[in-house]
Amino acid sequence: MVVRRQTSMPDNPYTATPTTSLESPTEPEGAHRSLLATARRVFLAWEKLRIAYVIILALITLLLIGVSGILNLRLLRLIIMGAVAANVAYFAGPTIETYVRWLGYNKAWPRWFMFVAGTLLSVLLAIGLLATELLPGQP
Repeated sequence: MVVRRQTSMPDNPYTATPTTSLESPTEPEGAHRSLLATARRVFLAWEKLRIAYVIILALITLLLIGVSGILNLRLLRLIIMGAVAANVAYFAGPTIETYVRWLGYNKAWPRWFMFVAGTLLSVLLAIGLLATELLPGQP
């Protein structure tokens, strides 16, 4: 995909090169591309981790449904809404990691910390939401 930059007239008409709308005079041209390259690497790595995330949440959900033996339309809607919300919330990890790497910190531990903490939080939320439907007689 080719991105065309719109050139605008410089503030000083006697300058040799016009500025573009994607660049600022103080920021080097390569900085924009390096942020995109960093974001691409980070998001692709997180997409590989998404497989484990989805499998873990699916196994927890299937285990809870299997133990309770309850499956109805209301529960199915709750599971679908929870799955969508979990996958939207998953984008916090790569977004935060891209920002951290853009700031210059290139260690691997923030990715693993955010993945494990986010997955555990999602599991706890899934158990809590499903428990309200699967445990009969609870308020």
